[in-house]
Amino acid sequence: MIIHENHSDRFALSITQSCQALEVSRSGYYRWQSKPEFVAFEDDMDLKNQIQAIALEFPGYGYRRITAELRNLGYAVNRKRVLRFMRQDNLLCLKKRFRLITTDSNHGLPVYPNLLKGAKITEPNQVWASDITYVQLMHEHIYLAVILDSTAESASAGS
Repeated sequence: MIIHENHSDRFALSITQSCQALEVSRSGYYRWQSKPEFVAFEDDMDLKNQIQAIALEFPGYGYRRITAELRNLGYAVNRKRVLRFMRQDNLLCLKKRFRLITTDSNHGLPVYPNLLKGAKITEPNQVWASDITYVQLMHEHIYLAVILDSTAESASAGS
């Protein structure tokens, strides 16, 4: 009587058959097989701790500044690795929207009353109004000053 030590030999597929079944090239399989397993080194933990410490000390720093700071401290890292660690630990800072303050109402200067409240505007060049604001462009902002003759505004509002 013949006893087989391994009954699964009957069901074994060759490498070629396995790769065809999984729609993977043989060279890709061998490349994957020869790739070393990723192991988190103690250096990675030390680096992650250092990144967290810098991010807590300087909350406005992005991955580029943190990379520069790590290099100043003697770590040999590139920005992609720092960015990956910061993404994993959710340490990326959000870019603040620029908001230019054009009006300061909290001042100690006198506030003048509105002299035109209730006035009837009947002719051109009787009252002029102006205002200033800013317009945000792609890489800069510009100021926009507008001067209006109030009669043109009130005449169009009456039609």
